[in-house]
Amino acid sequence: MPTLVLTTAPKTDEKDRLPPNDGLGSAVLVHNVRWFIRVRWVVAAVLVLAGGVSHFVPSLVTSLGLAPPRQWTWQLAAALAAANVIFWLASRTLSATSSARMVACNIWPQIAVDLGVVTLLVHCVGSTSTFIPFTYLFHIVLACIFFAPAQSFLVTLTASALYLLCVRLETLGIWYAQGMIPLDTRPVCNADLSMLLAFSAVFVWLVVWYLVSTLSSLVRERDRQLESANQRLLVADEEKNRLMLRTTHDLKAPFSGIESNIQRLKLQYWEQLSAPVQELVDRIEARGLTLSDRIRDILLLGDLRTCTPPPAPERIDLAHLLRDIGDELDGKAQERHIKLQINAARVTTQGQTRNYFILFSNVIANAISYSHEGGSVEVSLCRSDRDLSIVTQDHGIGITDDALPQIFEEYFRTKEAAQFNPGSTGLGLAIVKEIAQKEGLQITVASEAGKGTTFSVAIPLSRCELGKEGVPCQKN
Repeated sequence: MPTLVLTTAPKTDEKDRLPPNDGLGSAVLVHNVRWFIRVRWVVAAVLVLAGGVSHFVPSLVTSLGLAPPRQWTWQLAAALAAANVIFWLASRTLSATSSARMVACNIWPQIAVDLGVVTLLVHCVGSTSTFIPFTYLFHIVLACIFFAPAQSFLVTLTASALYLLCVRLETLGIWYAQGMIPLDTRPVCNADLSMLLAFSAVFVWLVVWYLVSTLSSLVRERDRQLESANQRLLVADEEKNRLMLRTTHDLKAPFSGIESNIQRLKLQYWEQLSAPVQELVDRIEARGLTLSDRIRDILLLGDLRTCTPPPAPERIDLAHLLRDIGDELDGKAQERHIKLQINAARVTTQGQTRNYFILFSNVIANAISYSHEGGSVEVSLCRSDRDLSIVTQDHGIGITDDALPQIFEEYFRTKEAAQFNPGSTGLGLAIVKEIAQKEGLQITVASEAGKGTTFSVAIPLSRCELGKEGVPCQKN
C-alpha cells in the first residue's frame, strides 16, 4: 500500500538563514566545530593503531621499506586526545545562537593545535622525503570553505610558516629528523635543495588556497544573492497573504448576512415561494455555506501561519478530546449512515488544545466525507517504542498513487474527490500540515484507491503520559 510520511522540523531562524559577508553563519560553524572534534578522535585512534602495529609487528613496517616509528605516534595521539577533551568541554557551551566572537574563540585554538600537531607529524614522518606535508592542505581547503578569504589566507600563511620553519630547523641540524624512510634509501638532498622542495610545496598550497577561496567566495556570494531574492519573495508572499486575508475577512460579514436572510426567508415566506424559486434559494444557501466554510478555513490557515510566540503548552486528555470530536461529527456521520468508532485509552500529552482539536476534526471529518455511504470509520491509539499514534482508518474511495504526495497542498483535490465531495474547501489537509509543524507531530498516510485511507498522527512518547490501562495496540 502506498505510504506518505509528513515529517516536521523546527523553522530556521531568519538570522541563521543568510550567511554573513565574511563566511558561514554561526550555526554552521558550531556544527563543524563538533564535527572536527569527532574527526580528531578518529585521527588519534589511527595514530594509536599505527604505534601498536610498529611496536608489536615491526616486521610488517620494515617489509614496506620503512623505519618503524618510535614512541612519537602514541605521544602525538595522547596530546591530540588531551586537547580534544578540552575542545569538547568548550564546545558544550556553544549553540546555534552563539555569537560569532564566541565561536571564533573556540575554533581558532583548535586550528592552531591542529597545525602544530600536523607539523610534528610532518617532522616525524619526513618533511621533504615523503608526501606527508600535503596533509596541511586539509586545513587550508576547509578554511577556504568555512572562512572569508582573509581568514583562510591567515591559516595558509601559518601552515606555510610552520612547515618552512620545520624544514629549516632540520637542515640546520637544530631539529634532528630521522623520518620513516631509512637514510640509505633516501634521495641525496642538500640543505638548499630541501628548502627548494619545501618552497615548491608552499607554492602549491598558495595556488590551492587561491583557487578554493575564490570558488568558495563565489559560491557564498551566489548563495547570499539567492537567499536575498528568496527573502524578497517571502516578503511579497506575506504581503499578498495579508491582502488576501483582509479581503477574505471583509467577505465574511456579507456571507453571514446572506445566510441569515435565507433563514428569515425560509421561516417567514417559504410557503409563498414557487417550487423553482425554492430550488434556487436552496442552491444559493448550499453555495453560500460552501463559501462560508472556505472563508473560515482561509482565515484559520492565515492565523496558523502568523509568526506569533506560541502560548504555554496545555495538558490535553486525548481520549476526552477525541470523544468531543466524535460527538461533534456524529450528526455528519449519521447523515451518511456511517458508523464512527472511537477507541481511545486514557492518554495525556502537552500542546495547544485548540490545534489538536482542529487537526483531528479535519482528519476524522475527511474520513467520513470520503467513505462510502453505510461504511465505517475507526479511530484508535497505537504505540511504539518512540511514539504514540492516533490512527484514523476509513474504507472509502482512497487516494491514487500519483495524488498521494500532493494531498497536503492548498486547494489540491483529485478528480475523484471533487466528484465524491463537491462541497470540500480543499484546505483541510493544508491546515492539518500547518498544525503538525507547529506541534512537532509526524503524519503518515497509507492509502489504496478504492479501498480506503489510514491517517496516523504520531506524538513523541516522551510527551505522553499513559493511563493505568495503558494502550492495547502495539505497532511493530
